[in-house]
This record gives sequence, C-alpha cells and structure tokens, in this order.
Amino acid sequence: MYDIDYEIHKYIDEQADRYVEFNELLKQNHITIEDAKQKIKQFKENFYSLLEKYAIGSQNIVVTCYDLMERIRQQPDNLDLQYLYLCVMTDFGVLNTYDCDEEQVIRNYLRQNELIRELTEFFKLHSVNRRKLHELKKYLKKPIKTKDEEYEEETDFLYHLTIQHTFLHDSIKNEVYKENLRYLLEHINSHEKLKSVKPYIIFGVLARKTGMMQKRRHFMPTLKAIFQYQDYNIYRDNGKNFNQYQSVLELYDHLKRAYIDEADINFCDFCFANLSPLSEWYYLNCEPNEDIPVTAYRKILTVMPESFPVIMSYDDYGRLNEDELQMYGKAEEKLREKMLQTAMYL
Repeated sequence: MYDIDYEIHKYIDEQADRYVEFNELLKQNHITIEDAKQKIKQFKENFYSLLEKYAIGSQNIVVTCYDLMERIRQQPDNLDLQYLYLCVMTDFGVLNTYDCDEEQVIRNYLRQNELIRELTEFFKLHSVNRRKLHELKKYLKKPIKTKDEEYEEETDFLYHLTIQHTFLHDSIKNEVYKENLRYLLEHINSHEKLKSVKPYIIFGVLARKTGMMQKRRHFMPTLKAIFQYQDYNIYRDNGKNFNQYQSVLELYDHLKRAYIDEADINFCDFCFANLSPLSEWYYLNCEPNEDIPVTAYRKILTVMPESFPVIMSYDDYGRLNEDELQMYGKAEEKLREKMLQTAMYL
C-alpha cells in the first residue's frame, strides 16, 4: 500500500543527504560568487542569442517550446537546437525565472550546467549507437556464414547461466534447447560485428523466441528480426507477463556481466532500451534501484524539473479559479508530454 507520509519523509531525507553548504558547493566547482554571476549572465545571453538566430520566440515558455519543437523536427541533427532543448528541459529557474534569491539561482545554474553536460554526452552516444544499428541492419541483409567450431565450453556456460531464470525453466535438461544455444553461438562467434553485440542478441533470441529455442531442433532465428522493435503489453498485468518481464530483465543484466570484456555494452544497452518497451516497463513498475538502460524519453524525464513547464508566474496562478487551474494544468501536461516526445528526434 502506498504510504504518502513515508514517501514525503523519504524525499526529505534524500534531499537532506544531498545538501551541500553553499561555500562548499562553490569550492567544489572552483568558482566564486562573482564568477558564477558572470557565467549565468553569459549562459542567458547565449541562450537568447540562439533563440533569435533560429527565429524561436522568447515571449514565454509556451512559445519557446512550440517553436523549438518545430525547428528540431526540421533539423534533428542541428547541435544548436539540441543544446537549446537541453537548456529548456533542465531549467530550474535560471532561464524561466522563478522567485529565487541569489544563492538559489547559483545553485540552480550549477545543477543545470552539470545536467546539460551529462545529457550532451548521453545524446552523443545515442547518435553513435543509432548509426551502428543502421549499419548492422544493412550487414544482416547478407547471408551469414558460420565457422565450423563447436563452442562446447561456452555453450555449457551459457546453458547454466540461462536456466537460472524463471521464464527459461523449461530449458532445464532440455537437449534441444542446449543444441540450439550452440548453434546460435556458432552464428554469433563467426562474425566480429555480431560478437560485439552478443549479450543483446542472446537476450533478444531467448526473450522473443523462447518456445522455438526449447522445442524446435536446429532452430536458427532470423537475426535481423532481433533488431526490429518488439512491442509488449507493459500497462496491464495478466498474472504472468509482469513476472516474465522481471525475469527477462534479470537475464539481460546477467548476460551483460558475463560478456562485459568482449562486447560493446553501450550499443547493447541502446538496443535493449530502444527495441522494446521493457526498459519503460521497468521504470513504470519497479523501484528504479538498478542501472537499467534508458530511452532518450526516459533520460530526459529523470532529470527535468517536476514542475516543468511553469507557464505563468506564481502570482498569476494564485488568481485563478478551480476551472482555470484545471485548464492550465491540462495545457502544461500536454506541453510537457510533447517536449518529452521531442527527445525521440535527437
């Protein structure tokens, strides 16, 4: 049962643990108050200069967001537009000014600056992995020739690793399953491009083709299909599927750990997060205490202010009646979701 008092106390404790004295925060960032004020001034000038450059309105947050979304759809690879998007989505009151004193503005700026750096690296890697996926799909259109090797030791290792997971319990003492694992490894290990993404391929095959792997002798899946999006029902528990998703996620984590020294783990994580909704299922239904790979949508959602977007001043909100508050609340919710969806273009 959800206990709101417990959650409030938990949140307060977490924030208290994260709190750093202002002087210590400045020292950690190798900055003085005057330096910080100058950097904030430059940050805001650069932001509004870029808005002007791309004819993006700056009258209010609503105009800025809708203009920015349109420009990103037109030029998804434009780094200036990506930067503006990250600035808007991580603003805690530096650009869209709230009632903050000088110390809070500096704290907000330092926090925002760190998040922009983090997100910039995330989207750089995201772009690289998207290109890798495109190239791999082209590569998989060609016939796959296998080397005549048995891989008995690796097959045995993989067999014992995988049968520990609930959704694969029917594979225990299943010779058809074990033989199909060996056959799959032959295909993967015959090509460096496939070996680099081995944890994801094994995961994808076992999660999507469980029955075939257990029952059909000499089964070999079409590997290019493993790199196509696979939908799952992540919003309703039928009594079996949510338990299976949990088991499937655990399998992927164990495969990653097993092959961490020989695989391109960043690319594997990208495929895991973006080729099915299982990552999103985890963050919707589980306590997020494991480092499960995320989509661009979820990454932005985890760092953006919970109050985004504040489309009016707090004084203006105070003058609204209940119906008007509901109307503006729906408008904010709609804008928030549209901006989150825009992350998919980056």
